[in-house]
Amino acid sequence: MAWSLLLRGGTLIDGTGTPRRRADVAVEGERVVAVAPSLAGAADRVLDVAGRVVAPGFIDMHSHSDLFYFGCPSAESKIRQGVTTEVVGMCSFSQAPLRPDQHALVEGWVGGIGMTPDLKWETFGQYLDALRSVRPSVNVVHLVGHGALRIAAMGFEARPAGADDLRAMERLLGDAMDAGAWGFSTGLVYPPSAYANTQELIALARSMRSRHGFYFSHVRGESAMLLDSIAEAIRIGDEAGVPAQIAHVKASGRENWSKLEGALGLIDDARRRGVDVAGDVYPYNAGSTKMDNLMPAWAHEGGMAKLLERLTDRAARKRITDECLVAGERWGTVSQGGVGFDQIFIAACRRRELEGLNLAQLASQTGRAPAETLMDLLLEEKCAVGMVSFSQSLENVAKVLAHPALMIGSDSIPLFEGEGDKPGKPHPRCYGTFPRVLSEYARERKLFSLETAVHKMSGMPAQRLGLRDRGVVREGAVADLAVFDAATVKDESTYPDPHRYPSGIPYVIVNGRVAVDGGRLVGPGAGRVLAPPR
Repeated sequence: MAWSLLLRGGTLIDGTGTPRRRADVAVEGERVVAVAPSLAGAADRVLDVAGRVVAPGFIDMHSHSDLFYFGCPSAESKIRQGVTTEVVGMCSFSQAPLRPDQHALVEGWVGGIGMTPDLKWETFGQYLDALRSVRPSVNVVHLVGHGALRIAAMGFEARPAGADDLRAMERLLGDAMDAGAWGFSTGLVYPPSAYANTQELIALARSMRSRHGFYFSHVRGESAMLLDSIAEAIRIGDEAGVPAQIAHVKASGRENWSKLEGALGLIDDARRRGVDVAGDVYPYNAGSTKMDNLMPAWAHEGGMAKLLERLTDRAARKRITDECLVAGERWGTVSQGGVGFDQIFIAACRRRELEGLNLAQLASQTGRAPAETLMDLLLEEKCAVGMVSFSQSLENVAKVLAHPALMIGSDSIPLFEGEGDKPGKPHPRCYGTFPRVLSEYARERKLFSLETAVHKMSGMPAQRLGLRDRGVVREGAVADLAVFDAATVKDESTYPDPHRYPSGIPYVIVNGRVAVDGGRLVGPGAGRVLAPPR
């Protein structure tokens, strides 16, 4: 027997959560064709992986790489982590559907995090065709964003959807799912998704039940509103009869950290009642998003141009400050707890010299109050500012990582891929999420076994998505594989120095092709836009 690829001498952790074992793995074409303690056949190429773990390629259950594939299809910060599949179109953001007269509106909406979209399509199908043409290095599971649906149907209006609006969104959602979307996502802290009421979301979710769609929710609030927001996400999935996935489960703001147990209890109770709800988590106590999200939802009505107008208006600024300034020293909105200005860092903006500074430092430099400094920066940069903010408890991070219904999603917003200058100070989760779970939480803290860690990053998300032939290493499965050294694998990315690839992951295989070879990226991309299992 001759195979195209043979991984010889490794320790297999197969993604199911069962104990590791000694095994060779043979690949022919894009499939695993043999798994046994010893395989003696010939192969076009043999990889000696003795002393290393052979695992399924990791599945990033929550990523924003879709905003960057067209500029950097290599997805190098992910493939080098062992990630072979990404779930994208998250938090209500997707680049389609798109009305021809709304390009400027959508560009302002999805911008602000280190990228400028080049929108050349209208329908979701046209967008997916364009994505396929760039040949990404990873497989892509794509959702359609509720924000995109709402903008296409009713613009950036802060009002409930009327009957005609809802019919238009249902039609656009159906068209997107027929073209290959797996469901829709909300970002209920981000306008215009934030303007939707619960009934709108239930109706949209119910409309995709016959197509077996998923509802992915960045919930309405992760601080004071946490419990009500988790309950709303559960209700939407339950009443619509579709699976509900809760994004980056956490409690934001010190005053809200104690609410986490209640949030996890709501998920547990719903699952016991038979509700199909689960979630994802990243292994850090800082989040990252657009800095204009620190403005209240009403200030965004009409889109970025209107927000910029309000930032020039003294009365509007006072209203914003009155609503968001907490105890004179922290900043928060209804959706997130108060965070100190020294805990809000500039991740990306046009003025490169500001990247890495926190708002307290910038305020000290300018001599302005921190609240005014924040609004000045957004106005000067036309809201094109990304941020990293520390709002969570490390103890809570461990709790959510260990929860049996929660899998791993990086929630990463890459700023740059590939060689050359690497701008910005992106969150280190862009480069280190998956090796951090293996090293910090499995090997060092022993929060769970290595088998459980791999399962949370492969078999568990694959099962959740209905990817029957991915996320596990067995005969007949697609050969998406990650090879790592359990003793040395480590995230090297830090907050001050984020653009660093992890160590200890020498080989990554996507659809049977070696994509990372001895630590070297190999192209062109072997990934695919995956079709839903309907």
